[in-house]
Amino acid sequence: MTKQEFEAIYTDKLTKKLRPVLRELLQGKQYKTIAKSLEIKPNTVCSHISTICHSFNIKNEAGGGNTQRDELILLFVKYKPELVCEKLLEEYGKGTPEPRKILEVPEGPVRLNSEFYIERSRMEADCYQQILGRGSMIRITAPKLMGKTSLLNRIMEHAKTNNYRLVRLDFRDAETEIFSNLNKFYQWFCLNISQQLKLESNIDKYLQGRGGILVNCKNYFQAEVLEAIDCPLVLALEEIDCIFYYEEIARNFLSMLRSWFDETKKTDIWENLRMVLLHSTNVYVQLPVNQSPFNVGFPVELTEFSQPNILDLASRHQLSWGTDEVVALMGRVGGYPYLVRKALYHLNDSNISLAEILQNAATDVGIYRQYLQDHWANLQNSSELKAALKQVIFADSAVKLEQVLEFKLLSTGLVKQNLQGITPSCRLYRDYFAEKFRD
Repeated sequence: MTKQEFEAIYTDKLTKKLRPVLRELLQGKQYKTIAKSLEIKPNTVCSHISTICHSFNIKNEAGGGNTQRDELILLFVKYKPELVCEKLLEEYGKGTPEPRKILEVPEGPVRLNSEFYIERSRMEADCYQQILGRGSMIRITAPKLMGKTSLLNRIMEHAKTNNYRLVRLDFRDAETEIFSNLNKFYQWFCLNISQQLKLESNIDKYLQGRGGILVNCKNYFQAEVLEAIDCPLVLALEEIDCIFYYEEIARNFLSMLRSWFDETKKTDIWENLRMVLLHSTNVYVQLPVNQSPFNVGFPVELTEFSQPNILDLASRHQLSWGTDEVVALMGRVGGYPYLVRKALYHLNDSNISLAEILQNAATDVGIYRQYLQDHWANLQNSSELKAALKQVIFADSAVKLEQVLEFKLLSTGLVKQNLQGITPSCRLYRDYFAEKFRD
């Protein structure tokens, strides 16, 4: 019997009359003691235990009462040891049950040194090696909630342990007004770098020069940052997607990043610069090949969790899973890290079975309800994006979309791309949004 089958039976088939008898049995009490404690007849105890065994497909063979009892206890020792008393755990070979862990909520980045962080292949080791290389650039691409920030945290920590200086800018922190013209944007960019490094701000002296804003910004960065600190510096830029909506700024800024990368190969002081770029989708700003930062450096594309990854993570959540449970979960949510972690968190922390989670997953009462409702609310702000998703959800095969629209939809994480076009990322999204579009 699999863990999933056990949980389904335990949740759905054991009535209120049966559960007290089972509870007493798992505390090591004999039938007469159970009868006296619950104020029922011994024959009723025997009948209830027989019903429980039948529910779990434990055969009621003639003269096999004790065998039945042993098999039932063994089943709970395996799948619900927290309900079994210490004496029975020792008798049936389990020992004292492992204390319940304090779980981490699945929302947000996975904290440093967390046992719930799953490394995927050699990705982390490769990034740690790359960030120590002179003039390196790492480009991390993945939809939202795939683990970009968690990976970046570890890259930055690795750099910090090697005595590198760190600057981290998230373009979501910039007000809309910052993107209204080039001068405001570059002032914001340069000021934040100076402030994080606790350097004097002489930005105006450079940005008001006659050399052009890109040259001026480069001169500022070399003189006021690289030469001032005179040690390796990691410049991490998160959510670069935010600037894609402002074509003039995007073209200028992305071209500048490429020129800075090229400069690291020419000038000694620029070798100290390392850059990490994070974005959720492919770049739909058209740039000449030799002016784009997205065709140089070390590319990292975060993938879904594999079956072994999920088995490992389930074990860390104290779940006795096998391949059947992993396949069932992936059939609904794929290997998307947030969706997987959300399910495992609730399976450990709540009195809920995998069968219940899967049954209600794509509804407004399931564990993903807030996450799905937020996506639906965001779609109401873009009729174009909403119409595109509807087309993908109801299509029988992959859909080809206009490139910019395709990239925007990919950045939501609700769809994925293959050689034929765009499809829903997982069955959860197809089922939930199909129902929403039908309403």
